[in-house]
Amino acid sequence: MDTSENIKLKLSEILTREEVNAIAKKTGFFQRTGKICPFDFLMVLIFRLAVSYPPALRLMVSFLEKNVSRSGLHQRFSEKAAEFVKCCLQTIIAKQTMKDQPVSIKLLEPFNRVIIQDSSSWDISPQLKEIYTGAGGSASKANCKLQFCYDYKTGSIILLEDTKGTEPDQAHGKQIKDIVKENDLILRDLGYSSYETFADIAQKKAYFCSRFLTTSDVWELIDGKYVKVDFEKIFKQNDAGVELNVFLKGKGKDQYLPIRLIAFPVPQEIANLRRSRLHKNAAKKGRTCSPKGLFLCDWSMFIINASEDLIPSKMIRTLYRIRWSIELVFKNWKSILKIHVSSVRKNHWRIKCELYAKLILAVMVHSIHQKVHYSTWTIKKKEISFDSLWKYIIARAESLHGAVKKSASEYVAIINSLLPSIIKVCEKYHQPSRKTTLQMIDEMIGDVQHFKIIGKNCLT
Repeated sequence: MDTSENIKLKLSEILTREEVNAIAKKTGFFQRTGKICPFDFLMVLIFRLAVSYPPALRLMVSFLEKNVSRSGLHQRFSEKAAEFVKCCLQTIIAKQTMKDQPVSIKLLEPFNRVIIQDSSSWDISPQLKEIYTGAGGSASKANCKLQFCYDYKTGSIILLEDTKGTEPDQAHGKQIKDIVKENDLILRDLGYSSYETFADIAQKKAYFCSRFLTTSDVWELIDGKYVKVDFEKIFKQNDAGVELNVFLKGKGKDQYLPIRLIAFPVPQEIANLRRSRLHKNAAKKGRTCSPKGLFLCDWSMFIINASEDLIPSKMIRTLYRIRWSIELVFKNWKSILKIHVSSVRKNHWRIKCELYAKLILAVMVHSIHQKVHYSTWTIKKKEISFDSLWKYIIARAESLHGAVKKSASEYVAIINSLLPSIIKVCEKYHQPSRKTTLQMIDEMIGDVQHFKIIGKNCLT
């Protein structure tokens, strides 16, 4: 069966000239007829920034339909221009709410969505610190951070925002209460850990899986009283996996959230590396490492509020590997799209325009990946490489730019004509003896070690 038969890109999933012009008028970027057409301006940013380093104004004006001077283009990078490109980004994200069926994966079937969230940041010109503040000191004075959140099952982008580098993930992570829905599963890293966030997710009758912040404590219920768990005492009595049915404690008197804490012993070389990092970070801050922190370097610890029936203990580490898919997204955005590279030093609005335009292309490629990946996995149990797809699209950026300048229909037609080639060229290959994370999850391949269960299960 031709795997490209049912995955055609639709006109409704991209930005049309009419939509772009309407957004330009709404944001005030385009109020009268001028040399620079908003649609032309946007498409040059989207398709030419991807292949031009550094994206100098002199080069960019050569791609515009009408003759415009370098200074004329420079003047168009205004606050209204930044708002215009940002609104175009928000519009195309809204269009990517996939109507396709989610990828069928056995372990993930009980969940409506599997939401992965993470952030990535990079230093920029110190002269841009007013819009993207950095930590300063030994770190950069200006730093841009992206918050990204998407559904692993469908590929739908849920959140994509730029923030100051000084904004902590934990504070931004509180937005999850406005995103999460019943029966969702949230996978996030340590930076987002907080009792309030976990409680918000549980209150929505949704689920979370996260690495455990070893500076935190958990509690067990003994004879009607909450008692702090002594990790050292428990772990020294076990040399295999341990599952603790315990509670996270909030700031309030009666705030206790039932969870499963699942711990695995790690190889000695990994434990030693962790201790070395702890000592280095503590020395940088003029502190000493806590005995508890040093001891827990011997263990990998995860917390989850889903029952054993939904997520067996042996599958926790395999499940959490899904989170690395978002790391691969960031890697491709930086290594291929060069999202962190800019020659802008002073113009606040130009750097925002460039960033939002690159993110629009990122959303477009993300959408293509979801469509092709769903088809190849459903029919052939094969996967599509993010890296290969990105390189494939970037290599054709010039022809795609030419097509979209003619019409949105022309662009859609070219993408659809390329789908069979994308499936063939971008299919992920791996050694038959090594399963991918997706295959391991689908085939329920997890840890084989024995787990000692401690405490009464309070999850239903």
